[in-house]
Amino acid sequence: MKLHYKFSNLLGTVYHKGNLLFTPDSNALITPVGNRATVIDLKNGRSETLSVESEFNIVCSTLSSNGALLLAINETGRGYLYNVKCRALIGIHRFGHDVHTVKFSPDAKSVAVCRGNRCEIYTCPSADRQFNLFTLKFVLRSFHDKTTCIDWTTDSRVVAVGSADMTTQVFSVPLLDKLHRFTLAGHGREIVGGFFEQDSLNIITICKNAKVNYWVVDMELSSMKPMPYIPDTEDDDDDEDGDNTNTEDISTSSNGHKDVDDEDLDDMVEQERVKLERKQKRLDEHLLKNPTKDDMVVFKRMNKFNYKETFEGSDRGALLLCADYHKKTHMLVAGFSNGHFYLHEMPDFNLIHSLSLGDQKQMITSALFNPLGDWIALACQNLGQLVVWEWQSQTYVLKQQGHFNNMTQLAYSPDGMHIASGGDDGKIKLWNTSNAFCFVTFSEHSSTITGLEFASNGQFIVSSSLDGTVRAYDLLRYRNFRTYTSPTPVQFSCVALDAAGEVVCAGGFDTFNIFVWSIKTGKLLDILSGHEGPISALAFGRNTTQTTLASCSWDKTLRTWSLFDSQGSRETFLLSTDALSCAFRPDGQQIAVSTVDAQILFFHPDSGQQTASIEGKNDLGYARKETDKVTGKKLTFGRAYRSISYTMDGNYLLAGGRSKYISLYNIHEQILVKRFEIACNKSFDGLNEYLNRRKMTEFGSLALIDMGQDEDENGKNIRLPGVRKGDYSNRHFKPEILVTCVRFSPTGRAWAACTTEGLLIYSIDNTAMFDPIDLNETITPLSIRQTLYDKNDAYLALLMALKLNEKSLVTEIIENVDASKVEHICQSLPLLYVELLLNFISEQIQHSRHFAFYLSWIYHILMNHTNNLKPNSTKILTTLCNLEKNLTLKHDSLGKIVENNIFMVDYLSTIASIAKPDDDMDTSSISGTKRKSDHITTSISE
Repeated sequence: MKLHYKFSNLLGTVYHKGNLLFTPDSNALITPVGNRATVIDLKNGRSETLSVESEFNIVCSTLSSNGALLLAINETGRGYLYNVKCRALIGIHRFGHDVHTVKFSPDAKSVAVCRGNRCEIYTCPSADRQFNLFTLKFVLRSFHDKTTCIDWTTDSRVVAVGSADMTTQVFSVPLLDKLHRFTLAGHGREIVGGFFEQDSLNIITICKNAKVNYWVVDMELSSMKPMPYIPDTEDDDDDEDGDNTNTEDISTSSNGHKDVDDEDLDDMVEQERVKLERKQKRLDEHLLKNPTKDDMVVFKRMNKFNYKETFEGSDRGALLLCADYHKKTHMLVAGFSNGHFYLHEMPDFNLIHSLSLGDQKQMITSALFNPLGDWIALACQNLGQLVVWEWQSQTYVLKQQGHFNNMTQLAYSPDGMHIASGGDDGKIKLWNTSNAFCFVTFSEHSSTITGLEFASNGQFIVSSSLDGTVRAYDLLRYRNFRTYTSPTPVQFSCVALDAAGEVVCAGGFDTFNIFVWSIKTGKLLDILSGHEGPISALAFGRNTTQTTLASCSWDKTLRTWSLFDSQGSRETFLLSTDALSCAFRPDGQQIAVSTVDAQILFFHPDSGQQTASIEGKNDLGYARKETDKVTGKKLTFGRAYRSISYTMDGNYLLAGGRSKYISLYNIHEQILVKRFEIACNKSFDGLNEYLNRRKMTEFGSLALIDMGQDEDENGKNIRLPGVRKGDYSNRHFKPEILVTCVRFSPTGRAWAACTTEGLLIYSIDNTAMFDPIDLNETITPLSIRQTLYDKNDAYLALLMALKLNEKSLVTEIIENVDASKVEHICQSLPLLYVELLLNFISEQIQHSRHFAFYLSWIYHILMNHTNNLKPNSTKILTTLCNLEKNLTLKHDSLGKIVENNIFMVDYLSTIASIAKPDDDMDTSSISGTKRKSDHITTSISE
């Protein structure tokens, strides 16, 4: 079995915090999800999360005008420059702490960064060779509070920066002869947005208390010329020193991997900024000595508008949190803290559209127009909701939302195409693994989901919850068709479904019993008692004789039950500590159970003997929280595997728990094969192994002091550390990284894990894997091609290509085989290479355009080797499941196209048959066209 799994995608989280970005062609939307970025393809309906991750959560990002470069800055001020087209990380640059927003210039030569109470302008990387990623060239430090928003003019020469000091400053980069710096006031709260008009200096400013000012200028932008300036000798000396310091400073900070003290690095960067500010100060003095106020630009407020004039009741207290302006269509969109957003036409402020996304809890924290101006992307941080709205037709282009709280359970469908996830919010969501979208949500449960199981036919799922119900959901009609309850109220902690889909079992958390219901009738069949503690897990297994139910509990026992023989408990296995999870091997000949002391024990269900054991305490790793007062090594007592899952062949076991690691074990050898680190996001707690001495004071750790956040839900600043007005129980905390559930895909080519970040998908990486079979010196790409083209021996060439096992070469050989020889080659193919060929074809049919050709290969392989494959069905089960999954996906994608073609041909045939007799159309041509269309319809139907 291949074990080279790598991160593939992130489901369950569509938005965390930060700003949204549209690509220049409007086909894709880039959204920040924690310390990663997700690219949502709106045209093809797919979502992909970039594999590169930051050390902390991303707070702001920007995309270049050509859509090639993505700059994402995290909470500590580290900027990550990505190549979006290549999905690669170019470099890392340290901008410094307290970065609020960032934006590329339209010509992609500069980038403006709002950091603290200043705005910094950097030169961007270009095609020319340069040593540094970003070079600081301008600093504006005339604000009295933090800077909040940026906008560039279309010619990239003028920048507008809004601040929390209720002013917006407009300045030119480089300095223009008629514009140096101009301050716009007139607002009563923090500036949320400032937007220039197209090819003009007219600007719109909007603040947090929902007031809009429209400013106009008395001259054109094109009439302004760069102002010449000749520096003095003192400036030249500073330039030389500054260049040397800047080279050493930026090159060290942009590396991102050297062991450099952060405080020393901040001092070096600050020295460079101070030197640059001295140059700008001398330039200001030079401008004051030579005033030309008669020729300078003057901004005048033409109009003033207020959103709250039309608000009623409690809506008048809503705050404006985000805004965006489309310059070509003159449309302004604004999102509020009560979930409403409004679309106005400027400069007359005519209301075009207003809509609410839901209740008062849905605060819209990000709003963005696409480049064409017909779509609006809206995001809600507190609920993790993302919406793309087409305002002209008033329809949703995209509407996705993750779980409100942490995810607790997941289950794969039998074909591996869908994943069901349950969370603490009581909702069950179904995700498509091919496009990473949620397509249905069930919200009947009112408490935490504790168990999920798919039926073997994939037509329904069952779930258990702490609300005391077990529910069954129909996946054809998307409804809750059955609800199972106990005679007395019970909180259910787990659920299990037998292979035939006839019986469902659930374990109690407070009554220590197992309840058995019939799926069809909903009748309670039996109550299994015997455990003396809460039931932690249930699992059904099928062996050669009968169906067996395994249950583990906090009473330090593992029990097996025979449900259909009326024998009660068959076997009781005593454990050293409490059990947390159990799983049956797919063939039903082994039971694995994880315990509180981080051990995984293996038992034979019939003989009752322990066959193997794995000690996993050291594999969980050491980690401590920021508030812990002991070392991470002493905290390993409470760490254990909460969820385990077998691979389809039963040779490996996947385990995850209260750790940032997920372990993959070889059961036969009882060793750790691979350990996956699922997170490096230090915004979560429980990742650091050692104590950070910088945060230690004489009064203890700084993490024990709750400093709160910048603003509470009502937008009011917290004046005292650790104090919130109104709700004294509401505190800022860092969530701990956890793995609550792990499951292997039935195809064997992927596995999923429910974590604090979301639903992580890891799949097999085939990009750079060289895995030859029975290789010798004579088998080379050249010899394989000579065998096919010169000797015309397709059978031998195929065997040689499969031995070399290079994807591009195997594709070339198969697609150059004559279709008439496929049946003969499949008959002569040895059994060793049948599974290899089926596995290869199952991957090819998903992307290749030679679909019918590969179907003929599949047909002849299965027809000629069915009897030989049946004895080894368990070994090739993952290959067959993967083949079924890809054929189903291809069928769904081609089904709509074929149906549309059939309807179109029928329509043309009908039009041709009812033509008027006085038309000039030839009757014979009409009948010929009809016969041809009937033939096409028949062939398409076949």
